Amino acid sequence: MRRSALCLGLLLLVAIGGSQAAGDAEVQRLLALQRSHGGVIELDPKTFQELLVGKSRPYSVIIVADAKDLRSQGKLKLGQLVSEFRLVAKSFAATHAGKGSVGSVIFARLEFSKAKDLFGRMGIQALPYLARIPPSLAISEGGAVTLGKEEVMPTTGYPWSAEAIAEWVLERSGVAVGEIKRPTLISTRLMPLLSLAVLACVAFVGYHLYYASFMRHQWLYALGAIAVYWFSVSGGMFNIIRGVPLVGFDHRKRQSMLFMPGQGQLGAEGFIMGSLYTTVGLAVAALIILAPKVKDPNTQRVAAYGIILVAFMAFRLVTSNHLWKTGMNTDWYLF
Repeated sequence: MRRSALCLGLLLLVAIGGSQAAGDAEVQRLLALQRSHGGVIELDPKTFQELLVGKSRPYSVIIVADAKDLRSQGKLKLGQLVSEFRLVAKSFAATHAGKGSVGSVIFARLEFSKAKDLFGRMGIQALPYLARIPPSLAISEGGAVTLGKEEVMPTTGYPWSAEAIAEWVLERSGVAVGEIKRPTLISTRLMPLLSLAVLACVAFVGYHLYYASFMRHQWLYALGAIAVYWFSVSGGMFNIIRGVPLVGFDHRKRQSMLFMPGQGQLGAEGFIMGSLYTTVGLAVAALIILAPKVKDPNTQRVAAYGIILVAFMAFRLVTSNHLWKTGMNTDWYLF
């Protein structure tokens, strides 16, 4: 009996050791595959089968969903999301290199055009999408992958930075990503020399511009002031900060549109309205400065009335657009 028990124990130890060795070999193979793809495994049906299908696995899998066809949509910012995700994966690999924890978290990317069926199996209905598949989740071949809400990163605070993703990975997996090291275009050693070179160039250009003859003309500063005024009243900075598209697209009429009904405003509409505001301002300036310089009284009168008519038409276009968008009439008061 003792010999039988001893043999059975040895067989169990050998079996456990063999399974652990096989598991370690599988993890090392996945890590090599991850390194060959820049730190993130590109999922397809075959890779998904090898990586996830089974009763359990010795690692967590962080998956980001992507769709190249939707990267042109500025609000989704999928390209930025994938870049930040890759940065997290590289930082994790660098922090845990040579440690046993290096294979505890695997990073993967799921692209729609290459794995449409996998989107359906995971129940991905909208982007952005970032989720963790825990080690204990059983996934059958061809079956649906059901994740709890806590395993899907909430969209609040999107677009997520690499630091936010790393914090979420730590919260869900219990493994720290480590310091996020963002690549720099210029090395630290060259930065002082580059700074001196830039300062020297700025001083050289500034000196020659200050003594240039064309810098003495007032019309140059007048055009600059008008350009700044036009850009400000057009909402240029708002369009840049908020990523407002220049034109929209009407899916029902299958055509582009410059004006959006309601309270919203496209970039082109803002620039058109800004041009009309600038026209009114230039008309007032012309009426005050240019018209009095005309010597002939009749010509002066015609020029003044023409300027007033241009200003009135521009103002009328603005109020008409306001009425179309809001339904509110503009009251006219003549004194």
